Amino acid sequence: MNQAQRRHLRWLLFGQQDGRCFYCRKPMALSFAAKDHIWDNAATLEHLHRKAEGGKGGGNLVLACRECNQRRDERPWPDYRMARLDGRTA
Repeated sequence: MNQAQRRHLRWLLFGQQDGRCFYCRKPMALSFAAKDHIWDNAATLEHLHRKAEGGKGGGNLVLACRECNQRRDERPWPDYRMARLDGRTA
């Protein structure tokens, strides 16, 4: 997927998710400027099933805030999402 396709996908997912993180449901900031990607609430593409585990394709992608994307580590996405929605820091 090239940069233009990734940007378009991020824009589409941002609308589908009402601008909220898939995991914690907090509002995200959608920006295409590289300097803005350091924000904790920056919208980032996230693979639900890791590419290393065979996950690929558009249905495997969601938007997550940078904080959640970095914190998830190797945890299965359903477990991590429940922990975030329950208010646990996970």
